[in-house]
Amino acid sequence: MAKTVKSDLKTERATYASDFIPSDVENVSFLGDPILDNMMTTMVAVCSEVWSNRRRTRVIERLLAEKGITEEMIENYMPSEEEEAAWQAERDRFIAMAFEPLIRRSSLPVDADWPADD
Repeated sequence: MAKTVKSDLKTERATYASDFIPSDVENVSFLGDPILDNMMTTMVAVCSEVWSNRRRTRVIERLLAEKGITEEMIENYMPSEEEEAAWQAERDRFIAMAFEPLIRRSSLPVDADWPADD
């Protein structure tokens, strides 16, 4: 059934849109195992972040080159001991956040009776 849409435009036109029909996509296992689905979703998210950061780095390097900072200067930069320690700590936090869930071992199924909070 056509609906008439009124707007700020000088015209009225019929549209043929249907109401939103929700899907059950959150409860579907596309790869045969919900864990694989979750890992794939995580991998796609991480890869998209890596790619966007890589593009941003290229833009920054291009702008720096236009201002006289060369790729060689960037490659030869030596961080101070304080910078190195801070970068290593940041790296270690990132690795823990991203990979520790992969080594977690569960002992209870998801439908287990959980102990009551005291």
